[in-house]
Amino acid sequence: MSIRVLLVDDHFLFADALGSVIRSLPEYEVAGIAQSGAQAISLARTSRPDVILLDYHLPGYDAADLIPRLRSLSPGARIVVLTSDSSDGTLVRGLRAGVEGYLTKERALDDVLDALRVVASGGRYLTDEQLARSHAITGEGTGDALTQRELEILRLLAQGKPSDGIAGELSISENTVRTHLQNIFSKLGAHSKLEAVTTANARGLLGR
Repeated sequence: MSIRVLLVDDHFLFADALGSVIRSLPEYEVAGIAQSGAQAISLARTSRPDVILLDYHLPGYDAADLIPRLRSLSPGARIVVLTSDSSDGTLVRGLRAGVEGYLTKERALDDVLDALRVVASGGRYLTDEQLARSHAITGEGTGDALTQRELEILRLLAQGKPSDGIAGELSISENTVRTHLQNIFSKLGAHSKLEAVTTANARGLLGR
């Protein structure tokens, strides 16, 4: 069954080009392209997306206002902010709105597709820098529970496997492993692989 992706961006050429790439991937389909918050609300109601790639600033809306409405209309959808706005305020508001991913548009296309894969599989896609900036501003951690994939990676780390070995064993990219590690470090309050494994052991997570 295909993963349905809704693209929301007021720059249609950008959204259409990204949509063409996503359509070329066999596991995905484009559920629609919206150029405004009102269109996004309409498509979220009718197209049943699994993932929403959302520009932060839209005519009459910003993502922090729009995300709760999109979630109420598509409760199962996972949301990734994809924006050209790199300001700290926008980052914090996006994370506080509960998005599963956050990227700025200067990132490579491969990063966008990697974020899509991570989020569609139940993970979160945030960089170390984004987490550090958010925590420095707010003093908050994510407090989220570890996903099954993150626990798998932790168990492999505890066995002494390096990132490339984990990637091979789980049939994912090294970049995806790095993203999962970033999420693990944030959730456990760890700063290294060793500290993450030690903390997870202390909490009894690796025996689950």
